[in-house]
Amino acid sequence: MQGKGKNIGQMNHAIFGKRTALHLSITISVIFLFIMIITFFFAKAREFGKGIHFFDLVTVHSLIVFFINVTILLYILFCFQFWIIKKYKREEKKGLLYAIVGSLLLLFVLSPLLSQIQWEFMDEHIPNNTYLIVQFFRDLIVLLITLLFTALLQMWENKQKVLMENQKLLMENLRNRYEALKNQIDPHFLFNSLNTLNGLIGYDDDKAHEYVDQLSLVFRYTMQNKPAILLYEELNFAESYIYLMKIRYNDSLQIEINSDEKYLRYYILPFGLQLLIENAIKHNVISKKYPLLITIETTENETIKVKNSLRLKPDNNSSGIGLANLNERYHLFFNKEIRITQDDDSFTVEIPLIKEIKKFDRKFNYIR
Repeated sequence: MQGKGKNIGQMNHAIFGKRTALHLSITISVIFLFIMIITFFFAKAREFGKGIHFFDLVTVHSLIVFFINVTILLYILFCFQFWIIKKYKREEKKGLLYAIVGSLLLLFVLSPLLSQIQWEFMDEHIPNNTYLIVQFFRDLIVLLITLLFTALLQMWENKQKVLMENQKLLMENLRNRYEALKNQIDPHFLFNSLNTLNGLIGYDDDKAHEYVDQLSLVFRYTMQNKPAILLYEELNFAESYIYLMKIRYNDSLQIEINSDEKYLRYYILPFGLQLLIENAIKHNVISKKYPLLITIETTENETIKVKNSLRLKPDNNSSGIGLANLNERYHLFFNKEIRITQDDDSFTVEIPLIKEIKKFDRKFNYIR
């Protein structure tokens, strides 16, 4: 939760920051400048009744001053409103009220000052009082625009926070479901492993010692809490798990691993391969007459494919929770999905390999 709170706080700071205020101010000022030029160009200032031509009234200096004045006003108003929003982020209605009242007070102070500066560049073609009134109404429109943009940014930020909270809840739910699934599997696995070990002790002590070593590697791996792991580490874990299974099933279980070296430093979610091997063993007949063949190999599509021969047990009752969890994890973390294919003779699952996880670090922060 602390990691999530930090991320939301950083997002709030980034949205309602000085950089955003500056970008918005410059963009809106450019639009205002363009509208003003077009308006004066077509009107040619005839509404003032003095036959003033466009280039007599609007000089390069006046345009520059207009742009600077509007930008300064926008920037000050945005900075003030953003500061209020951040200060009263837990009391949005109060913050909005303070932003409106405070912005109006700022406008009453800044508008005459900035308008007076701009009027000096108009060669006194317009009476000062008239010009200040006109500019005040323009600045009032500027104020409404800043309030509108601030409100829209606040709505967008709230929407992002809701999305982040939902994603956090989904990930927490997924982790809890996955941990519950592991806790259900581990007792069965440990019970069967101890039975196998008991059969080896006194019959083949060397093999019993090797079995204990491999079993310790398996349980050491299950204690790690990395959100993603390199493929070669997952393969090493899978090989230890396979060793334990082969001791139990002997030649009735045949597993082949073919991995291209260039993919060994790609990333994979932990326990994915073990889950697929375990599912194949759990749901299929394994005997000398009907051996179970499992092949694990990387593909040119940047996936690792686990394929097993298919001869389902008569009492097979698969819930599909393990595969659904695995698929959901890949979808949430990497926006990718596992691929499942089945025919009369085989069952295949392809897991995506991830070349780098830097762009996914924010998601992993939620579960660390």
